Amino acid sequence: MIFDPFEELRKFQDRISRVFEEFERRFPEIRVTYRGFPVDVIEEEDKITVIADLPGFSKEDIEVYFEDGDLVIKAERKLEEEKKEISYIRKERSYGSFIRRLTLPFEVDTANVKAKFNNGILEVTIPKAVKAKKTVKIE
Repeated sequence: MIFDPFEELRKFQDRISRVFEEFERRFPEIRVTYRGFPVDVIEEEDKITVIADLPGFSKEDIEVYFEDGDLVIKAERKLEEEKKEISYIRKERSYGSFIRRLTLPFEVDTANVKAKFNNGILEVTIPKAVKAKKTVKIE
């Protein structure tokens, strides 16, 4: 069996998520508002593509920006006003800020980043910065 550190980190993240979910079930009056969401990061020769699942959000609820060289995706769902005459049997939908900060392993061309959002899926395409070749012969 080959040790995969990324798989171990994913399993650890799943366990931590379950702890927070159990905490919210036991203490519903205390809401954890700083949570992440799943992403896929795909590297190609000249770009990286980040695909994030953001179901239930509108385009206006989402911010995508670079901060200190990291890609930051932030989404916010505002708490709906509760009606007194409604009695919840179960209330599991989360509200508040959801954020992911991704450190990219190379320089990127931030001026040419493209993002599209469709049916709860955010896709951010980030071109790699063009670097000069190490050896350049000039005649």
